[in-house]
Amino acid sequence: MSTQMRNQNVAATQPVPRTSFQTRAVPQSLALIGGDVFSGLVAHLVVSGSFRFFGGPTVNWKVTAAWLALWLLWRSYQGLYPGYGQSPQNELRRHTVSTVQVAVAQLAAAFAVQRFAPSGLVVIIEWLIILLIGLPLRYGVRSLLIHFRMFGRAVSIIGAGETAHTIIAHLVAHPSYGLVPFAAYDDNAALHGQSINGVKIVGNISQALSRPGTEQAIIGIPSARSDTQQQLINTVYAVFPITWTVPDLIGVPNQAMQPHNIGSLASLEIKNNLRSVQARFLKRTLDLFLSIIGAVIISPILFVVALLVFFDSPGKILYRAPRMGRDGKTFKCLKFRSMYTNADERLNEIISSDPAAKLEYEAYHKLKDDPRVTKIGKVLRKYSLDELPQIFNVLRGEMSLVGPRPYLIKEQEKMGSATHFIVQVRPGMTGYWQVTGRSFSTFEERLDMDRFYITNWTPWLDLVIMLQTVRVVLISKGAY
Repeated sequence: MSTQMRNQNVAATQPVPRTSFQTRAVPQSLALIGGDVFSGLVAHLVVSGSFRFFGGPTVNWKVTAAWLALWLLWRSYQGLYPGYGQSPQNELRRHTVSTVQVAVAQLAAAFAVQRFAPSGLVVIIEWLIILLIGLPLRYGVRSLLIHFRMFGRAVSIIGAGETAHTIIAHLVAHPSYGLVPFAAYDDNAALHGQSINGVKIVGNISQALSRPGTEQAIIGIPSARSDTQQQLINTVYAVFPITWTVPDLIGVPNQAMQPHNIGSLASLEIKNNLRSVQARFLKRTLDLFLSIIGAVIISPILFVVALLVFFDSPGKILYRAPRMGRDGKTFKCLKFRSMYTNADERLNEIISSDPAAKLEYEAYHKLKDDPRVTKIGKVLRKYSLDELPQIFNVLRGEMSLVGPRPYLIKEQEKMGSATHFIVQVRPGMTGYWQVTGRSFSTFEERLDMDRFYITNWTPWLDLVIMLQTVRVVLISKGAY
């Protein structure tokens, strides 16, 4: 931080000018509110039409409108309009909790006033529909706003080092986060005029303070000394209405942090969610409940795929692959066979004759053009259908629906110190790396993503990963 900035008179700085992004906040919120209103309208029309058709009770639209208005106010209080800077799991949690809370309140009112007469069933069905379609509609409205470059709040990035690069890369790659990097500032004059992912480094930090172009700043200089960091935060905080700072806690669990204060000192509580008995019980309960339902739903698919594998090439239908499970115990991971029976011979042949293929396999433990894979196997892998039998591993308690990648026994040495950390939990049918990187991720990147998942686990993160898995599988992104 420069001497010029330290000596700056904060009181003399100019007020934050209103940018076009700021003026868009109201219409963005109204658009998202409109999506929520539409979900309520759809729920009311479906329920009222169904009850009218089957001779049920009349559904009063005024009652629905009143509770829907309360729902919108409660969601607004929770920060969902426009909802900048929220992780997908936090957004899912707030959507679910706000909807269930208002539904319970209306049920209580119905019970008190009408002794839980038929209106109770109306309430349950209406809010269940809103719960299911409200979030997809919100995503759709936001996607349209992003497409027309009408969503987000402009932010200034203070610092242009490695942390700032990470911040900008994430915000650019995830426009739904709603924070749009506007400009970067750093006291290293050699960086001025350069760009980070299209975001220009326009000048030193004092320039950001004297002529702020946004209402929010993100400080990305975690390596600064504590006294410099304190001075920097207080100075930026005095100028920008909204200030975020990235602390020197890279690699530390962040989803499980809760702020506290000890007297005048700020502190952060870091919970190890998956170490608690309650969390493990909840996760296992969700696994059993959802996998039983899933097994029933996908049983016709399992039958058809089994026939295709049987007639495609000689060999067993199921492949039982030894994998490392919880506490390092080996288990048989079930998959539909997608390779020829002499797969190892084919692999050794191509690796010994093709140096490029050898390097690719060492980096990713996969080959894009793999000679071991059968014709039907390529289709199964593209849409991850070969992994469907793992639902029985989940039922047997060997796997979880969501978790780290099921690692090969021979990969333990390459995993190094991450092994004891990852085997604390059951491996998953899907996981954070599958929906984030898929086959484009290196082995080390997969380890990092698995560590992130374990240290930041919440039920909402599991639900988000499962929803994203459906999207990734349907577009067959990065699978081979």
